[in-house]
Amino acid sequence: MAITLALLTAALFGTGDFLGGLSGKRMSVLRVLAISHTIGLVLITVGAIVIADEFLLGDLAWGALAGIAGFIGLALLYQGLARGPMGVVAPLTAITSAAVPAGWGLLIDDESLAGTAWVGVVVALFAIGLASASPVEQSPVRLAAVLEALIAGVGFGLMFVGLDQTVAASAPWPIVGARLMTVSAMAVVFFIVKRESPLPPVRADIRLPAIAGFVDTFSNALFLYATLEGDLAVVAVLSSLYPIATVILARIVLGERLTRLQQSGFVAAMVATTLIAI
Repeated sequence: MAITLALLTAALFGTGDFLGGLSGKRMSVLRVLAISHTIGLVLITVGAIVIADEFLLGDLAWGALAGIAGFIGLALLYQGLARGPMGVVAPLTAITSAAVPAGWGLLIDDESLAGTAWVGVVVALFAIGLASASPVEQSPVRLAAVLEALIAGVGFGLMFVGLDQTVAASAPWPIVGARLMTVSAMAVVFFIVKRESPLPPVRADIRLPAIAGFVDTFSNALFLYATLEGDLAVVAVLSSLYPIATVILARIVLGERLTRLQQSGFVAAMVATTLIAI
């Protein structure tokens, strides 16, 4: 069950990233995040009221801490991608975001994996890097971009770890806490720093970022349930296969070509999933 939820999480993570990327072609990324996360906050709050067995303030706090870590990771990822090259920054972030919670689960939470699962985790880490890689530009790789990519991955990884500290009875309230923090951060950016509305200055279709917000928030909720069902190490690694969904959608919708590295990543991902499932 946990493996299925983790793979569904990866598919939705990747879909949300693709929809967010499309939205970013029509308006600023900050506005996309503000709209999508606000929509996500409303939807997940309604869901928590209906679904959760109990409300635990401690779990809401864990979710808030996870939201802070995720927001810092996202900001650094965008900064690193801007510095480039993307073909280095994206894989480094994806692999680190999987390695941090995997290491936490194995070393701190004392989770144990069978031999084939260990091999599957290692293969999956390679698959993440291959699937998220793009052709490297000729521009030199700056140390700052590498550091930003690594710290961004740590931020995402700590977000996963924070969500894993909660209990099943309170789900999905921790996601509410995470979204509260990110929406609050976006409010500070727009109303205090930029002194403008998060909505586009001209009339624009906000349906796409709204759908992205729904998909992204739902994927976070699925990840939470996956960690409650299985080992954090396995769930985090499988969930981090999300670049595969993004690349496939880019191929289908936008007609983008798949590199040999990405194709190899798909094959490695299937091998890794099989090994872990065994």
